[in-house]
Amino acid sequence: MFNLKQIFRPLTLISYADMATLISASLGFLAITYIIDGNEKSFIVAMLILPFCAIIDGMDGALARKFGTKHHYGKYLDSISDSICFGIAPSILVYSLYYNLDRGPAIDIFDDDFEINFRYNIENIVAISSSLLIAILTIIRLANFTVGDQGENEYFSGLPSPGLTMFIVVISLKYSLINEYNNLVIPLSIGLVSLLTASTIPYAKARKQFKLPILFGLIILILTIVLRYLEQAFWEILWPFAFALYLVYFLLLPLLISNDYFD
Repeated sequence: MFNLKQIFRPLTLISYADMATLISASLGFLAITYIIDGNEKSFIVAMLILPFCAIIDGMDGALARKFGTKHHYGKYLDSISDSICFGIAPSILVYSLYYNLDRGPAIDIFDDDFEINFRYNIENIVAISSSLLIAILTIIRLANFTVGDQGENEYFSGLPSPGLTMFIVVISLKYSLINEYNNLVIPLSIGLVSLLTASTIPYAKARKQFKLPILFGLIILILTIVLRYLEQAFWEILWPFAFALYLVYFLLLPLLISNDYFD
């Protein structure tokens, strides 16, 4: 007689922490489907999903400590989930928002008659380069995080992948295709900021005194996105506040941490 529990043993090992990780991964996949849909409202929904991925991603560690786990591959599962939510999804989002097919291909060597005719479009080159940087650097960072000991450190070394994703969301909410903004400055800035994921600059974790401020910033961002989706004018008033809160995390906190302000 078949023993279903034995046949599906991997499923019996799923813990509460794993459930949070899998929900986050599922939301990341859902965000990608909305991005692929390719219309303004779908882009905004995708932007709305990604902060929830960050919130849920921050819960798995606490759940693992409280309820325990039945296996030893939780950190690998978490890294795979993060690759989807904070690597692939934001990479596709940047490509979709800033790569404009109407400008022509980024690089084109042959014309329609297959004769050599080298052409390029700098805006699209920047857009696709930034997208690739996000995906590549995030995967490298998560691989290092998985085999390293950052989980035990008090601070992150380098900009965490959810932090990069939130920067992409907050800046793209105002300056992108959805608001008819078309300029290479923003995708170039996103590409440059993504390099910080490979840096050694200390960034705060959502623990201890930073937990509530980081959660507050995410809630403000979510509220701003919801108002933008509903086309309420107040979102434009709230957006500078959401962006300022991100700058506190992105610039001010690393400076204070580097100067041992919180020690």
